[in-house]
Amino acid sequence: MKIKTISGLLAAMMFSGCMGHNALTQKVVKWNLETAESRWGREGIFVGLWITLVYPICAFLDLLVFNSIEFWSGENNLNGKSPVVDMPKEEVQKLGLHQVDRARVERLTDTSANLYIDFENGDSATFDVIRTGSSYAVSYRGVEFYQGKVSDS
Repeated sequence: MKIKTISGLLAAMMFSGCMGHNALTQKVVKWNLETAESRWGREGIFVGLWITLVYPICAFLDLLVFNSIEFWSGENNLNGKSPVVDMPKEEVQKLGLHQVDRARVERLTDTSANLYIDFENGDSATFDVIRTGSSYAVSYRGVEFYQGKVSDS
């Protein structure tokens, strides 16, 4: 009976877990970063969230539920973004395979900016950068693909 149950769970994860934003886990990570100011405080909260199974449960729900909903419905219910897997292959390839000719940053507000990149082959891309406290997120066509921390140096 245990083998059938475990096999069923593994099959469910293999066939229903889809590539996605992992939005629930990202919300927990964002909360952790905003809660504590020091790296030791953040690490303490991180360890506590692992011990209390918050991170594993969020990752499990992202894998089986939310990423699957994002994949099949075409929108992530937690962050309202379109699926990462919908970005055309050509769009992904041109982001890193050509030399950059020119880059320009336009500040929109105190917490947002656009990054315009022109490539030597004539293509261009516009990235949205949003700052929240001491962290920032970079997105392309509404799909967030990078999060970082603002450096004071």
